[in-house]
Amino acid sequence: MASVKNLKKDLNNIIGEIIQNVNLWQLENPDVDLKKSEKLIDECFDAFDAFIKKIHNKDVKDKNKYFKALSLELANVASDLVKKFNSL
Repeated sequence: MASVKNLKKDLNNIIGEIIQNVNLWQLENPDVDLKKSEKLIDECFDAFDAFIKKIHNKDVKDKNKYFKALSLELANVASDLVKKFNSL
């Protein structure tokens, strides 16, 4: 079973690193319109909040399957966020 503790750590590390990279990009590019990067940071926070709600869902029948699926979903969401960051 995917550990809830490890899933939370992964979530914090992945989303936090993306936000940190966006913030660094903003500092390196002060003359660029920052609307897209701010929107990306908002998406990161929204994704984080959504995953926390899913992690704390108590109405789960097969926890092993549920948390493995959440782990895969986190990887997919992180990949999408990184693609958006790379397109800035």
